Amino acid sequence: MNKLSRLVALGALAASLAVPMSAANASIVVSATNDISSWIDTGITLNAGTTYNFSVIDPATIWSAGSDDPSTRKSNANGIDPSFYGQFAFGDLTANYGTLVGQVGSHFFVIGTGTSLSGLSGQLKVGYWDSFYGDNSGSQSLEITTAIPETSTWAMMLLGFAGIGFMGYRRARSGSPFRLA
Repeated sequence: MNKLSRLVALGALAASLAVPMSAANASIVVSATNDISSWIDTGITLNAGTTYNFSVIDPATIWSAGSDDPSTRKSNANGIDPSFYGQFAFGDLTANYGTLVGQVGSHFFVIGTGTSLSGLSGQLKVGYWDSFYGDNSGSQSLEITTAIPETSTWAMMLLGFAGIGFMGYRRARSGSPFRLA
């Protein structure tokens, strides 16, 4: 086996090992009463090369930012209608009060009732987007799934398998048995 054939075989093996074979799931209950400094640490460290799916288990679940005077402060994880209370701005995010939000380092992003995300790396925290937590109530159950391989990973794997197929084809034409070693 020549040097190029060995490199192609090793590349195919590495690519196939880089593709996760099953999703790792995490279910987290996010309370509306935890202020930003005490948001739920999910125990998940995001990797920039992985896509993460966030979905609220029951999108109809309601949580609240307090009293309904003068208008309702109840909402699902997408937050309160901004025509009643406007939006809350903190750090690098402006979003509806009551929105389910994620945090990685000093970066905040909207999760709402569901989203997909890639490109961030660091420890993931989640919480209720509000400026005052004293009269909040309720919670949302969030599921986070990983293991959607990036396009480049799939391309590497397919290229590696094509290389192995080509090596087998060449060996079959030359009459020598196919061996990796």
